[in-house]
Amino acid sequence: MLRSLVLSACLIGMVLGLIMTAMQAVGVTPILLAAEQYEIGSDHHAEADYSHEVTGMAEHHHDEEAWAPADGAERYFYTAVSNVFAGIGFSAILLILMNQLCERSRLALTPGRGLLVGGLCYLAVFVAPALGLPPEIPGAAAAALESRQLWWITTVALAAAGLGWLFLARGRKRWLGLPILLLPYVWVPAHDGPLFSHPDPQAVVALNSLQHEFIWVSGFTNLVFWLLAGLLCVITLRRLGSTASVDEGVHG
Repeated sequence: MLRSLVLSACLIGMVLGLIMTAMQAVGVTPILLAAEQYEIGSDHHAEADYSHEVTGMAEHHHDEEAWAPADGAERYFYTAVSNVFAGIGFSAILLILMNQLCERSRLALTPGRGLLVGGLCYLAVFVAPALGLPPEIPGAAAAALESRQLWWITTVALAAAGLGWLFLARGRKRWLGLPILLLPYVWVPAHDGPLFSHPDPQAVVALNSLQHEFIWVSGFTNLVFWLLAGLLCVITLRRLGSTASVDEGVHG
């Protein structure tokens, strides 16, 4: 069964990664390229880190001397590779978790439940971190990278635990998940000062507009990713269950 789950996770991850890359090419990449046009020369500059786009951590600071993929086919290739690996990892976690819940009669393998699980993952992995640290376009000021990464990981873990508690616990105990959900927002590594420090006021207006658009587009692409992930995982587990039942009948 484990081998089947791993192979299924690879297949689902490839589908999710390619779909995510296509959505980014249409909605996300044009915004990032537009924002990069307003960048001014300095010792450091911000640019999109596609390996974190799926999770909502869409910005990262690089040294100007650091290597970066060229625009065009090379950029899309590396974006697709990182998205596929992210899709495989998330799919493996979902498949194992949903399979365990199904075996314990805590989850019905229906399309509706698959969409629900995908929606909960979207809340935990994208919405919860974005409430404190929204996805940022190139040129946006941000707190120290290490602080943001640590906060993001902590927030995702607590959000997943809190949502799991709310939906899996019984009785009044389930409401203990609420304080767990709120705990990360006691401290958020926010940057002091304006989000954009470009000397041209018109450029700042344009960058703020691109920033708002980027948040909405990132939110939509991540929502599609997670809903599709939950649905594909349910379909896969149902097929694996049907295959196992047929094999048991034949050998029985």
